[in-house]
Amino acid sequence: MLTNRDSARDSIHALSDQDLVALLAEEFSRRPTLRPVRDDVTALLAMSPTLALAQEHAVANPAAAAVARTRIVASALGAIVDQHDMLDSTAVSRVLGKAATSRNTASRLTASGTVIALPASGQKLYPAFQFDASRQEVRPIVRELNRRLGAKDDPWGVASWWLSPTAFADDPRSPAELALAGDMDEELRDMADDLTQD
Repeated sequence: MLTNRDSARDSIHALSDQDLVALLAEEFSRRPTLRPVRDDVTALLAMSPTLALAQEHAVANPAAAAVARTRIVASALGAIVDQHDMLDSTAVSRVLGKAATSRNTASRLTASGTVIALPASGQKLYPAFQFDASRQEVRPIVRELNRRLGAKDDPWGVASWWLSPTAFADDPRSPAELALAGDMDEELRDMADDLTQD
């Protein structure tokens, strides 16, 4: 029995991401007890932009998948905003020592990919960990890694990486917490490298 599971696991590991999503959707369809969650699961698996096309082919009901994906994304995004300190553009200007009426500061930093700006409820919110108020600057390691990870094009994905706990080096703190602690720049670079190599 264990040999069969190991063999199956090896076969699954050899599949491309798209083929894996298609296989899972097919298996969920074959098992009556799993059919009700098939579209939700495949929508969740396909949240990676590279899997979007595979998800379209894998789900039986694209409308249900779209609703499931929207619900999953809204829940995840809400958790990020609700559980972490956020600044609006006026607060960003103040933290950086600029005039409180200057919203251009935050916009310029966002446009260059220097900081994460999360669109939420008709405004942009900026995770507070990115800024060092005592030095009135964007933390240098945050600036560097936001650009490397593509914060301009994928702000929610990069925010999720920064704000999610990690098991790196047996330290459960999030990359944002490591950035706040200081003296962890090399570890953060290694973690970002691991992410971009996946």
